[in-house]
Amino acid sequence: MSKLIDDLLKEHKKLFSLLDELHNIDKEGAREKLFESKNLFLMHLDKEDRFLYSKFDEAKSKGVNVEENVLKFKEEMEEISKDVVNFFDTYKKGITDKIQFARDFGKIYGMLKIRMIKEETQLYPVYEKHFG
Repeated sequence: MSKLIDDLLKEHKKLFSLLDELHNIDKEGAREKLFESKNLFLMHLDKEDRFLYSKFDEAKSKGVNVEENVLKFKEEMEEISKDVVNFFDTYKKGITDKIQFARDFGKIYGMLKIRMIKEETQLYPVYEKHFG
């Protein structure tokens, strides 16, 4: 396994470890974990853009046949990212309504979980096949 994919997988685990801690944390502790989670999420996206997607873009520009669904991953992630960043921004000053936070958190958590499973089972293996 390439170092890039290994690093990305570790970041997935770390992000979900942080998010899992939010389930049973007090309001003040939640702000800190949200901030840490947002920073990790944004760093992870940047790494994927600079090192993963750029390789696929480069290969396609050189005429290499890259699976079309791989190219759709980036577009899909841009949409998900908007929702995730909006969630973090909404709660950056703290949680005032725990029920609404739980709803919003559940939506974002599920969205990220599905996305990261797809990356790990579909996107990363294609990267390894072509560039690993």
